[in-house]
Amino acid sequence: MQKSHLLITGLLVVVLVALAWGARQMIAPESDVESSELIETGRAHLEAGEYAEAIADLNAAIEANPDSAEAHLLLGQAYNRTNDLLEAKDEFSTVLELDPESSAAHHNLGVTYFQLGSLDAALAEFQVALELDPDAADTHYQLGVVYLNLSFPSGDAMAPPDPQLLEQAAGEFESALALKEGMLEARIGMANIYILQANYSEAIEILQQVIEQKPDSLEAHYALGRAYTQGGDTEKACQTYNHFLTLNPPQRWQDQVEKTIATLGCP
Repeated sequence: MQKSHLLITGLLVVVLVALAWGARQMIAPESDVESSELIETGRAHLEAGEYAEAIADLNAAIEANPDSAEAHLLLGQAYNRTNDLLEAKDEFSTVLELDPESSAAHHNLGVTYFQLGSLDAALAEFQVALELDPDAADTHYQLGVVYLNLSFPSGDAMAPPDPQLLEQAAGEFESALALKEGMLEARIGMANIYILQANYSEAIEILQQVIEQKPDSLEAHYALGRAYTQGGDTEKACQTYNHFLTLNPPQRWQDQVEKTIATLGCP
């Protein structure tokens, strides 16, 4: 599928999820003490953003116990965070070999396919994840992101989005919000849909509320700039985009906004 609209639809965030160990026992408890200790230190490094250390510990845990679904899933998350997406895909696929009914692995594999631009594969994984766990707000949100991106016709950047797919995206964002009230990612998703439907005032109101709660949200600032731009308020669009650049966005996001600023003639 076409990748270009992954930026156009508002730099929507992706959400990885953990194994639901408390919900059901997926495999037998870890019997190898060394592997269990390495998993815990790997998890701590992952949560601290120390990805190289996490990868080292989790690979060691897998060497001690190759059938640890928990270690493979955490390792997949670490690889995803370092943008080593093919390695992440392999780890999440390994979890599914160990337990095909792992909703977390299906979700995270869907996220990784989405990041790789394989939207149809991502769609399939999120649908399976929801069959296994219908109340997963994060998965409803991610499925909405996929529908939103699929709504753009392939090969025609100027064509309007497919209204049926936009409705499906909105439905998934609404489901996420019903399950997780105030979910910022889903609210930004809804704002993007309002922008595409030319309902700029509604989008602006939502995005301003999101920014009040999370002032450093790159996704919200970017979408707000688009809402102002397409709504004809160039002055506020320029202010929003210039502030966006102060938030130290990733280079590809920065490049996109700098091009927009130049087109608008912002000071």
